This record gives sequence, C-alpha cells and structure tokens, in this order.
Amino acid sequence: MNELQSSLNQYLEEQEQTERETFVVDTDEKANWALRKIKQAQQKQEEANTLATEEQDKIEAWYQSEREKAQRDIDYFQGLLAYYAVKKREEDPKFKSQKLPNGRIKFVKKQPKLNYDDKTVIEYLKNNERTDLIRVKEEPSKADVKKAFVINEDKLIDPETGEVVDGITVEHLEDEFKVEVDKE
Repeated sequence: MNELQSSLNQYLEEQEQTERETFVVDTDEKANWALRKIKQAQQKQEEANTLATEEQDKIEAWYQSEREKAQRDIDYFQGLLAYYAVKKREEDPKFKSQKLPNGRIKFVKKQPKLNYDDKTVIEYLKNNERTDLIRVKEEPSKADVKKAFVINEDKLIDPETGEVVDGITVEHLEDEFKVEVDKE
C-alpha cells in the first residue's frame, strides 16, 4: 500500500470514527464504510501472511541445511561403526553387540519381507479354496446414492418404489452469509 492510499485510509478512519459497541449498519454509507474496514483488515492479513511466509521459507531453508549437515555426520560415523562391527564379527562370528559408554553397536536379526503380487495371490487363493484369506471391502457409493434417490423433507426416497432409504438422514443446513469485498 503506498503512502497516499495509507494517508487516505487514515483520513477516512478519522472522519468516520465510531465506537464498535454502538455502531449499527443502517445506511448504504455505513455498509460501504464497514466493507472498506473489512477490505483494510483483509489487506493487513495478506501483508502479515506474506511476511510470515517469507520468514518461514528462510527458517525452513536454514533448518533443512542444518538437518542435511547433521545427517551427513550421522551417516559418516554410522559407516565407520558398521565397518568396525563387521570387522569384529569376522574376528568372532558370534559377535552380536557391544555396549560402549556412549551407546551400543549391534546386529539385529530381521524378519523376511514378503513382496506380494496381489492379482496372482488372489487367483491362487481362489483356486485353492482359501477365500477366507481374501478381504472384501463394501461401502456405499455416496455420489451414486445421492443421484439415484430424492430428498423428501428429512428422508431419502427411492423414486421408483416410494420407499424410504434406510441408514440415511437428511440434515438441512441454513443459508450461509458471505461478504465479498471488491479487490482494487
């Protein structure tokens, strides 16, 4: 916002000084004044948001840089420790772990990982009558349900049969009030 616009806004604010508690919008001029106040507040929000975003971006960049530096150090020292532990295991095949003053180095047994080809597994299970191991997920297609039935007060009705659809209630919402401020 330039200085001239700022000066104009300050002048208009001084001219239309009104206490908030007793202010009532009862004329077009007052409604327009309220819209101008909303517009000014929105501009302040946008300016604050822009500034905050710029600072957050700087902090995030610094944070990522520091994390990457620290991660390089961690990776480097873990590599050195892994080499040391492998060397100890070569010397003593029963070596599993060692406690040191600042922590522990150890080998951890991992469980085998199963990689599934879902289509092939399902086909195998069906062919071998093991459908108890197949999960089926059922749920209503809400968009299609909304299109297929008709709202009647607080119920959904099947237009072909006139029956009430069980399991669905209709919640009527009040109209939403919105204020739209013209952008410059």
